[in-house]
Amino acid sequence: MSAIHYPATSLKPRRDESLLNGHLWIFSGALQQPPHWVENGGILDVKSATGQFIARGYYNPNTDIAIRILTRDAEEDIDLDFLRRRIRSAQSLREVFDSARTNAYRLINSEGDGLPGLVVDRYADILVAQIHTAGMERLRPLLIEALMQETGAHGILLRNDGQSRRREGLPIEEPQVVAGDVPEQVQVCENGVSFFVDFWQGQKTGFFLDQRDKREALRKYTRGKRLLNCFSYTGGFSVYAALNTPPAQVTSVDISAPAIEASRQIFTMNGLDCSPHQFLVADVFDYLAEAREGGELFDVVVLDPPAFAKSQGARTQALKAYRRLNLLGMQVLKPGGILLTCSCSGVVGMDDLLGAVALSAQRLHRSVQLLESYTHGVDHPIHLAMPETAYLKSVFCRVQ
Repeated sequence: MSAIHYPATSLKPRRDESLLNGHLWIFSGALQQPPHWVENGGILDVKSATGQFIARGYYNPNTDIAIRILTRDAEEDIDLDFLRRRIRSAQSLREVFDSARTNAYRLINSEGDGLPGLVVDRYADILVAQIHTAGMERLRPLLIEALMQETGAHGILLRNDGQSRRREGLPIEEPQVVAGDVPEQVQVCENGVSFFVDFWQGQKTGFFLDQRDKREALRKYTRGKRLLNCFSYTGGFSVYAALNTPPAQVTSVDISAPAIEASRQIFTMNGLDCSPHQFLVADVFDYLAEAREGGELFDVVVLDPPAFAKSQGARTQALKAYRRLNLLGMQVLKPGGILLTCSCSGVVGMDDLLGAVALSAQRLHRSVQLLESYTHGVDHPIHLAMPETAYLKSVFCRVQ
């Protein structure tokens, strides 16, 4: 047995089934009694109602998810070596990327990589980390040390500014350099396309890495076409289309003026002339309504909105928003045009998204062919026993 002994808590009878099936969460109602003797974020062992060791994880008395599992090996300490092994395992998966063409990817995807509560994105030689849970917060010094040792990164920026920290009883922090040196921006490549990333001010960790494979898939639909990219942010989908031969004529729409200006710079960085393209600062819903009234039509429409629902309570309103958005998108799409529509709302499933598309098409008396569907890329693995941690849905449709 391990030389380090952890405090233990026990499950109620017959409450260990999901855990034995591989799930990494234990809800507070499954515990025989709250382990008041364990500090917020502290490591503890989980035992069955009859006293057998099941797993080891960290505890939070302030959330419905009371314990998040780190290991099922009673002899595995939660120490620096443990973290280095998990990081090493995650890195081995990302070796699928050719670093000459793609050097920006998610390195640690929380539960998917066996480190719940931790997200780490790699941008060339810089790591941007987000700690979402009290358990990972307590491991912060060891995490930083392990990341620097295993990755050879030049610096680590900690972006602990997500609202999810409040649910864990953690403070919202300003971005801070916790190891090495971190510049204001860094230039990266993705599938041979160049981007610069502002990980101090940008959304998430600075870029939407989870849409990489969808951006690549879009290329074949946009050669010589007229493309509308809604919620374009810094123009990921836009620049892929504009780099086609023949190039697409792209209209990028986002409510953020800095994001639109960044799009222009990224076009220029890739040797593109901005003059054939439009870069518009506008509310997407307002823009689509005005474009419909003005008779605007596009060959390809991309709808990649922010999450409309971050909780189960917001799901009904979110579904209404997805239906309205897809209706508006189809109204500016030429017959036979391509619609790429996405949802990153975790409580909205693939069937919900397809239902929104189908209902919108019915209202317009149009038929839809489903061409391709995507979820997460290879660098965003999902733990198979935890489908509820999946969030991204993207579908390509032909709208007749």
